[in-house]
Amino acid sequence: MPRSVVSPKHQRAGYLFIAPAMVLFLIYILYPIFSILRGSLFRWDGINEKVFLGFTHYREIFTGDRIFRLAMRNSLYWAVLAISIQMIIGFAFAYILNHNLRGRNIPRAIFYLPAIISPVVIGIVWQRIYNPFGGLLSDIGYRTGLSFLAQPYLSEPRTAVFSVITVNIWQWTGYSMLMILAGMQSIPDEVHQSVKIEGASRLQEIRYILWPMVRGVRTTLILLGIIGTLQTFDLVFALTNGGPNHATQMPATYIYLKAFRLQSMGYGSALSSLTVALALLLSVVQIKGFGAKFSLDN
Repeated sequence: MPRSVVSPKHQRAGYLFIAPAMVLFLIYILYPIFSILRGSLFRWDGINEKVFLGFTHYREIFTGDRIFRLAMRNSLYWAVLAISIQMIIGFAFAYILNHNLRGRNIPRAIFYLPAIISPVVIGIVWQRIYNPFGGLLSDIGYRTGLSFLAQPYLSEPRTAVFSVITVNIWQWTGYSMLMILAGMQSIPDEVHQSVKIEGASRLQEIRYILWPMVRGVRTTLILLGIIGTLQTFDLVFALTNGGPNHATQMPATYIYLKAFRLQSMGYGSALSSLTVALALLLSVVQIKGFGAKFSLDN
């Protein structure tokens, strides 16, 4: 087929159409990134004159910053545990609610409800639930004899980060369910009819049909989960404020601590630059390695 040629007039019209989006991209995306990169090379408290330090902040981050390593470790815990558990439980809920059950829209809405509630509100509520003195879990433990439920979940460094991850799983499992449910409902009816004709069991249907055919959805959830992990701030801030002893510190909360509370804007900019670079790297690796196409033939 002959290759179509676009006239210069049409090319100029196309550039005019995308110009507003490009201007917004330059102002709100590229300029802040370059501003942060430049700011990471200076020592600055936000008020006094900047002092050029070069890559001193980056050397300090990689060689002597224990809290940064804690934040990266917590991010790894968060990504592995939260994403996988949300996906598995969400798949189970989606499989159940994909059947023709009476009133199935009600549990769908209930399971999805935590995803639209403010993380600050969720943090306040779960602080009351976790409270070892009069909290919901401690009351249940004392009344049922399960005294192990009365634990200082958020004030014990060994359990605090996993307690926060549990809240995140509770909050976002409904979102994973909704995404996977949409993928299941996109599977052609011919596939389900073939499963019935072949006499496959429900376990075989899940293992060989449904789970593989929602791969595109699962990949999308993983990508969004990884990016969301590096951006996590409000839930951790509301529950623990990064404590105790920085045990629940995440990259975003540590950036806030350094840049705004300790007034080390240059160091906070360096942390922000590394976080953005890590998010881009992980996104590219996943897209190249697994693909991020939302389709049923993956």
